[in-house]
Amino acid sequence: MNRQENKTDIEKIEKLDFPLKIRKLAELAENIDRNYAVHGSGTYYRYGFNPPAEIEEVRAFEREYEVKLPEMFFRYLTEVGNGGAGVDYGIYTLDEIRKANEHLLTKTSGKVIFEYEDIFGKWKELALYASYYRKYYHDENNIEYKKIISEMLKGLLVIGTNGCTYVHVVICEGKYTGMTGMIDMNLEEHSVPFFYGVDFENWICSHFRNIALGNVTRHRDNFWTVNK
Repeated sequence: MNRQENKTDIEKIEKLDFPLKIRKLAELAENIDRNYAVHGSGTYYRYGFNPPAEIEEVRAFEREYEVKLPEMFFRYLTEVGNGGAGVDYGIYTLDEIRKANEHLLTKTSGKVIFEYEDIFGKWKELALYASYYRKYYHDENNIEYKKIISEMLKGLLVIGTNGCTYVHVVICEGKYTGMTGMIDMNLEEHSVPFFYGVDFENWICSHFRNIALGNVTRHRDNFWTVNK
């Protein structure tokens, strides 16, 4: 199937409900990326998905972590797959999400980092506090340190990785609920979070759509990156 045929199919696929739409887009993407050259695509899921999670299993996670998952991310886990294909290295399983989001278990004040007028200033302030505790207390279980990390990552659910220390997040509270972004989990003062400005559905679907349309940069035969 060529890109022009994919374009025609995509116009039809866009009208489908989210679970079927994402599966169809992933299939078209795989038809273009047969050698799994797109960054991260050949490592875990390629363009497939695990069986969906049970609804009650996800609700139990929400109760334990006191978080409300955005609708489309909830539907991904329960109707598409409990982990599977997605941007870069894919979407975490629920067990991986638990391990990656222990910061949500420590409750703190403040608001989601993306809601501050001076994001850089607020991030730097908190990162310097965190650095101080790491340097002088050498104890990441220190309750004050945990509170700082919790404030830095407040309302942010880690759902996958870009590689190295960079992770993708979906926002679970505040005015940007459902939107997506990226965090460097080194949590250093210069590593300011990046706000994608799109919701989960558009973020993940556009990834597969761009691949299906050949909107990629081919650095070499076995390494492509997706153009945004």
